[in-house]
Amino acid sequence: MNEPIIKELEEEDIWNGFLTSLDSLRQASNIDKEKAKEVFQKINTNKDHIIAVAELDGKIVGSTTLLIEQKFIHNGGLVGHIEDVVVDKDFQGKKIGEKIMKYLLEIAKNRGCYKTILDCTDDVKPFYEKLGFKHIANELRFDHN
Repeated sequence: MNEPIIKELEEEDIWNGFLTSLDSLRQASNIDKEKAKEVFQKINTNKDHIIAVAELDGKIVGSTTLLIEQKFIHNGGLVGHIEDVVVDKDFQGKKIGEKIMKYLLEIAKNRGCYKTILDCTDDVKPFYEKLGFKHIANELRFDHN
């Protein structure tokens, strides 16, 4: 297997495996093309919303999102939030998710984040702990239906 290229999402990546890989989390590849372009353009204008992708043999096979939040506490400090960690089911177990995570953790560090946090289920907790994350709190969720 070739080594994946880890990079920030580009518009042409959307239809080159990005949305299909997101299907491993929740159906995404059926989004309207114009809506997908609109979402990409909005995200792309926000320097604090970074989507990293793994490209393997010319196709996107995984992605992760980093959101950087400015705080009043910690003297205006920054916190990284990791979301939507996914690797296409056909490419899992090849350390692609680890490479994307390390790429975004480095961006968070270089941007000055004092911490990076995420929510996950118990079954994937060992993956994040291996990267240095520690269990600190519990996630609570309110659904706006």
